Amino acid sequence: MSAATAEEPMVCAELWLSFGSLVRAYTAAASLDVDPAPQVEIKGETICLTAGSARLAMNCDSKTGAGSWQLTSAETVVRQGQLQLLPEGRIELDGKTLDLDHAAIDLVAAVMNAAANPARGAR
Repeated sequence: MSAATAEEPMVCAELWLSFGSLVRAYTAAASLDVDPAPQVEIKGETICLTAGSARLAMNCDSKTGAGSWQLTSAETVVRQGQLQLLPEGRIELDGKTLDLDHAAIDLVAAVMNAAANPARGAR
């Protein structure tokens, strides 16, 4: 096993922690005037963001950086897809490569939109 290969799981784990922190920060910024405030729960390989009846659940394998996400509104799946953490510190969401912060902003916005419009979801 090469040194670069041996470090990949550590890089993925650190990127996932960073991504969770960004989701938490952008959720706080997006919810300044929202009552009740959205909640972000980070447990290992899972990040969940709940706002009203909207919920975003994301998971990521810390060894491979591969994962999935699902946005529900009023318990109905609105959108879902795949994600891949990239070693250069970016993330691929359904084939679109983004910086971690831009991905966090987009995902938080989708949840807040779904929470504000539960009948329509985040379409």
